[in-house]
Amino acid sequence: MPLTQRCAMLFAVVMSMLATSASTHAQTITVQCASQQAYVGEPVRVSVSIEDATAFEGPFIDAVDGLEITRLPGEQTSTRLEFINGRRSESRSVGIGYELIARRTGQFTIPAFTVTVGGKTLSTKPFLLNAVVSETGDLLIASITCEPSTMYVGQEGELNLEIAVKRYREEKLGITLDEGSLWSLIGRETSSWGAFGPALQKMLSENRRPRGESRIIGDTEYIVFTISKSFDPIAPGVPVVGDVRIRMDYPTKLARGNDLFFENRLSLAGSRPISVEATIAAVTVLSPPEGGRPAAWNGAVGSFTIEAIAKPVDVAVGDPITVTIRLTDESTTAGLAGLQAPVIADLPGFLENFRVPREAASGTIDGRSKVFTQSIRAASDSVRELPPISFVFFNPSSGGYETATTQPIAITVRPSAVAKLHSDEALGITTEPGENFTKVEGGLLANASTAECAEINTVNMQLIASTALLPLGIAALPFVIARVRRSREARELRTRVARQTFLQELSGIETPDPSVVERAFLHYISARTHSDRDGFTRKDAFDRLSECSVDASLLANCDDFLRQCERVRYAGGAVDIDAVRALVDLLEVATAKTKAAAA
Repeated sequence: MPLTQRCAMLFAVVMSMLATSASTHAQTITVQCASQQAYVGEPVRVSVSIEDATAFEGPFIDAVDGLEITRLPGEQTSTRLEFINGRRSESRSVGIGYELIARRTGQFTIPAFTVTVGGKTLSTKPFLLNAVVSETGDLLIASITCEPSTMYVGQEGELNLEIAVKRYREEKLGITLDEGSLWSLIGRETSSWGAFGPALQKMLSENRRPRGESRIIGDTEYIVFTISKSFDPIAPGVPVVGDVRIRMDYPTKLARGNDLFFENRLSLAGSRPISVEATIAAVTVLSPPEGGRPAAWNGAVGSFTIEAIAKPVDVAVGDPITVTIRLTDESTTAGLAGLQAPVIADLPGFLENFRVPREAASGTIDGRSKVFTQSIRAASDSVRELPPISFVFFNPSSGGYETATTQPIAITVRPSAVAKLHSDEALGITTEPGENFTKVEGGLLANASTAECAEINTVNMQLIASTALLPLGIAALPFVIARVRRSREARELRTRVARQTFLQELSGIETPDPSVVERAFLHYISARTHSDRDGFTRKDAFDRLSECSVDASLLANCDDFLRQCERVRYAGGAVDIDAVRALVDLLEVATAKTKAAAA
């Protein structure tokens, strides 16, 4: 055989061996358990690894009575390449995590995990898991407090989650763990944080953690970590904070490192998982009393002062006057976000002497104050002052309703520059005898000299401008009329398709978000009641439906549903989407009757 052929055959054999070594690996499945000692109610992590299987079905595992088995989301895939003596070797591994939670004490047999690869079934070996009760004792305490402890709906406070961990000391090494080490042992991922989850996530995103402080509780030193969140109750009763359960690995033994580089480093040589459910301390949310409640009260709770400024104070009849109202909370507990301005249209002296809008004034928060602005117009030149503005609030300190009032503001109102065409003076008619004129030759020019005629400017610039702009105004008139007509047609179209738009916003939603349902319902009411203002609220919906003479029972049902949306949006839960659809159907009929009566 020629040398070239022998070399070619040898090269083919070598390449075949390399290819075989690169692709031939045993497909296996293995399982690893973090610990075969478990505690009731505490999770134990299990990792299942599938080796060298490009595609597989599973893993599968049979159910076990008294044991909750949950597959964790995600998979971890790794690929390894090796070159040994010129030979290439490649392996692939897929890791899948599981969580086992024992619901009772006893010994459990964990059945085999199985996968199917190319029609072949691979299985792990069963293993044992022993579950016992973990006695938390006084090692971990979790409680929820409120500042202030007694609140009214309309106030703003602070909820505090306090996690107290018993200080750990390793007597053998003479070392006491600091607060940073104790916090690192609290399971941030395995704990349930309830309503405090967003506050904790915000701290962690800013590379911060709750600060621990030393506190003596019952002659024992604890490190107390506090997580706070603002609390603005919308209903009386006990605050709803969700499921709050804290889990941690409490140390039982510490050890020093024995390697070359980190021989003095401390490590956790032993621990036990403990958990505790947070308890709510004495927190009471009350509703302001109905007895003695003034009709002008709009939900304000706190201790307020009121200031008012009017600009300008020298105006003509019909000119706008901007009224700025500042409400300042001196109790530091008022909920300013939902604070509303006094309705000045309902105050004495305003509706008779001013044109006042019925819409609620917009407000902005400035420290512990909220500033509202509203534009009013004097109805006649007999107005001499802006009447006092009063604001009613419930004061928790005194337990009664109080009123803060501004001083009157002096203003000057001039008559507007409007000619009274029906008067004799405007027409130039007088009853007194006038002068007699004598006709002269030469007409009107006979009364003036040539020099005087040259100096008289009979045509001024205003007349020229008016003459030039008049055709433009006439030409633009059809466009203005068309624009007004389109605006009116657009509003009527919005009213007609309000129900269709509402159903489209809720279509395709299996589990409706309370915020989405609330927003869609408010948009519908705004469209049906011809309201174009931004920021349409529950109070606006109540007022507009009242103006449309909607039946009192239907009005109350709509308001109750919107209150439920607000409550669920804060405390969690779901709303009845069929109920809001039924309300929309009833409002279609009620608002249609109102429109027909108006027509």
